Order: sequence, then C-alpha cells, then structure tokens
Amino acid sequence: RYYFVLKMIIINSTNFLILLLILISINKINGEILSSHSFEPPFENIDSLGGQRIIPNWRAGGTTVINSNFIRITPDRQSKKGALWSRKAINVPAMSSVFKFRISGQGKNFFGDGMAVWIVQNAYYTEGALHGFIDKFVGIGVIFDTFKNTENLAIHRDVTILINDGEKTYEAMTQEVQGCNINVRYHNERADFSVTDMSKARITVDDNHRLQVLVDAKNTGEWTTCVDITDLPLQKDWLKKAYIGITATTGQLADNHDVISLTSYSDYEVMEKVEEEKDNKRLFESFPGKDFDERITRLEETMNDVLSKFNVLDHHIEHEFVAANDHIDNMIAKLNSKEESAETRIEDLETLVKKQVDGSITDRLDKLETQMKGNLDKKINTLETTIDRKLTNKINAKEKLNNNNKSKEPEISTSSCNCSYWPFYLSILVNLGACSWFYYVFYMSKKKHLL
Repeated sequence: RYYFVLKMIIINSTNFLILLLILISINKINGEILSSHSFEPPFENIDSLGGQRIIPNWRAGGTTVINSNFIRITPDRQSKKGALWSRKAINVPAMSSVFKFRISGQGKNFFGDGMAVWIVQNAYYTEGALHGFIDKFVGIGVIFDTFKNTENLAIHRDVTILINDGEKTYEAMTQEVQGCNINVRYHNERADFSVTDMSKARITVDDNHRLQVLVDAKNTGEWTTCVDITDLPLQKDWLKKAYIGITATTGQLADNHDVISLTSYSDYEVMEKVEEEKDNKRLFESFPGKDFDERITRLEETMNDVLSKFNVLDHHIEHEFVAANDHIDNMIAKLNSKEESAETRIEDLETLVKKQVDGSITDRLDKLETQMKGNLDKKINTLETTIDRKLTNKINAKEKLNNNNKSKEPEISTSSCNCSYWPFYLSILVNLGACSWFYYVFYMSKKKHLL
C-alpha cells in the first residue's frame, strides 16, 4: 500500500513538473525572443563543408554573404540580388521585430536600389522584380527604397508599405501609397562615416490586425512613426502561417545592403525592455564600493571605452576587408573579361589581315598577269598586222611592177618568188619567240619579287 501511494505521488509529481515546463515554455514563447526568427552577431556557425558561415533556421540566397559581424545581402556592384529567408513559420498571433541594417555606398549622387523586409506566407524565397521578390504574396512588405525613379516619383516613398492578399498586382498595391520619406542611406566617402552607422526599424503586428512601423534612420534613439495601420485587410490568423524574408537588389546603380541583426518578440513590452537593455549594455561592468577611491571607477570606465573601441575596430576592419576583397574580385573579373575580349579581337584581326593580304597578293598577281598578257598579245597582234600590211603592200607593188614590165623582162616562177621571201618570214618567227621568252622571264621575276 505504501508503495502504491509512493508511486502515485511520483506520477503526480512528474505530471506536475511536465505541466510546469509546458507553462514555462509557453511563457517563453509568448513573452520573449522568437529565436527561430532572430539573429545577431557574432555569426560563428560554419556549414558542414566548412566553406562559409550560416545562420541556423535561415536560408541565404543570391549574392548574400554572412560575415562575422554583419550580413551583406548585395555588394556595391551593378545587377546583384540577394536574400535571407526564415525556415520556420512565425506561429504566433502577434509579433514585434527590430531590424538593424545599413545601406551605404561609394556613390554620392547616384545609387540604388534598396532593401525590403517581407512578412509573407511564402515558405521559400522566389526571385522577382520587386526588390528581389515577387509581387504576388499574402502578407506585408516594408521596402527601404533609395532609388527615386523619375517615372514613379508620385508614388515614391523612402519607406513604403505594401499589403497583399495574394490577388493584387503592384499597381493595385500602390494605388494608395503608404509610407514615409526618411533618409536611411550612408555615403561611404564621408569623413564621418563609421561601421557603427546603422538604421533601425520596428515592425509590429498585434492581435487586433494593427501594423505599426517606426524608423530610427541614424541610430540616434529618435523614432519616427512611418505608418500606423489599424485594420490590416488580411485573414485573422495570417501571421501564424507567415515567414520572414529580407531581400535587396542593385541595378544600373548600386549600394552595399548590409543586415546587422533582426530580433523578433512575441510581446511589444518585452521588446522595449530588452532593446533598452541592449542599448545601455556595458562591455565592462563597474562595481564601485562604498569607500573605494575614484581610481578604480576610472579604471573600469577606461576599460569599458577600450573594449568598445576594440569592438568597433573589429567591425570596421572586417567591413573594410570585405569591401577591399570585393573590389579586388571585381577588378580581377573585369581584367579577365577584357583579356579574353582582347585575345578574341587580336585573333579576329590576325585572321582578317591574313585573309586580306593573301587575297590582295593573289588578286594583284592575277591582275598583273592578265594585264601583261593582254598588253603582250596586243603588241604581238599589232606587230603581226603591221608586218602583214607591209608585206602585202610590197608584194602588191612588186606584182604591179612585174605586170608593167612583163613585156620587157622574163617571167619569174612561183617557186623563185616564194623562196625570195623566206628570210623575212624567218625573222618574224624569231621575233615572236624572243617576245614570248621575254614575257615569260619578266612574269616569273615579277612574281618572285612580289612574293
């Protein structure tokens, strides 16, 4: 009987502990950080192949590179697209997220395109034309647009809110523009630029379908209410099925689009408290005693400043290193491309020159040969005609003279007449042979000279 009682006590105690753990877990989910939808530096997890850093519960795509202290969605290069997408659905009815990011670049007057945070029911990233994502989705998009397109100035906002129930096109979503104009971009070439420069955005969706977006553009602690929508035109439980995604793109103009951290909470008040603690967090805590002299306190303050500077320096060095590495990779790619193009052009030029030279020499030789042969034939024909004409004239004159003196002189036989002209015909044949030999020698010497 005692054993049975003891067994029941143990069973009840076990059930009580399980129930207590469940309650603790529920309170943690409802009132604390949503770890599956949050990340912050340092990023130290490496993939199984050891090739690159990863963030648990998130997928990186496109040009996204995860560094130790920040995530670069796109580099300051043309025509780039990158994304970071959560693997799990949010699965809570209300959420508040703090998004820390930095948009910066070398361009002073020309830059783009922008970055976006998506809270949508798409489990996977799909590349599209809307800042890297498609315009058919269920949920909301918060777009930080740094490029002012002259064709769409009327609907441009530095921060634009898009809401879609899965049926609207981009034109339908922007019929009533919702957002605000606030500069969230940094110029890298400014003397006061630092890697500590960043912007913050608070995105809150509560149980009553209220959407609120606040922006701290220069990380000064001064928050600007960008939008406050009291009734989202979405289904009641849409947020539970939603995922969080971050995208960025560049076009003909470019910028660095960096993400510092994203922290999501299921309770707004908890978010405010935790974020305030983060902002006031000291790297080196001081514990001054009642009667301890001031030197200890100053030492602690100094150590805190030193550690803060080391932290900034580490971030700055990595930022500059990534930028330099990107410059070098881009330069090498351009040089390789130009080298390949130059080699192709040289080969084409060599082929063209060779073809033209070969064709030109052949054409010139053929033309010269034809011209010389034609001139020689013409001269020989002219010589033959002249000789025939002179012979004919002489023969006719001789016959006429013979006819006139026929009665006075004896008759000359045909054979003797023909024989009297054979030296002349022999001379003609010799001249023709000499001309032919001269033409052959001249042609061969000319051809050898040209070659």
